[in-house]
Amino acid sequence: MAPTSVEFAQFFTQWDPHVRRYLIWLEGDSGVLDDAAQETMIAAHQYWDRVSTLENPKAWLFKVARQRLSKARVARQRHGVSTDPHHLPSRAAHRDELADREERLTILDAVRKLSEQQASAIALQLQFDAPLSEIAEIMGISAGSVKTHLHNARANLMTLLADVDGGA
Repeated sequence: MAPTSVEFAQFFTQWDPHVRRYLIWLEGDSGVLDDAAQETMIAAHQYWDRVSTLENPKAWLFKVARQRLSKARVARQRHGVSTDPHHLPSRAAHRDELADREERLTILDAVRKLSEQQASAIALQLQFDAPLSEIAEIMGISAGSVKTHLHNARANLMTLLADVDGGA
């Protein structure tokens, strides 16, 4: 039976927020993030006949999201649009909420300073609790390489976050 537009709509509703949360770990500029998320879902729609039959469409989706993020960054830089990770939208918050948000932004900023491979691996593990085999499939690398990227990411994050704490 051929997949329907209703099935895609359900897929979109379920997975668009996950794609966006994944991309938030990798990119602070909401314009770049939005472009990449939108392009990812357009690709999913374009290849829906194939995507809908995959055993693990999440792996395909996150892999495409990472590719589209790279393309969106390049396109925005080519057009002279800022990709500074500190250009996050702000909103009024209570003091405790503000402190929590500041801590989350500090962690996200540190993750964004990691190499692309380390940032992607740690984002998939922390945000989605993805197993090594799934991270490997999404990233197109071996599980052993994922372990290495995660180990290095944690070590680098400890250094980056210690530098922030020490500089405060």
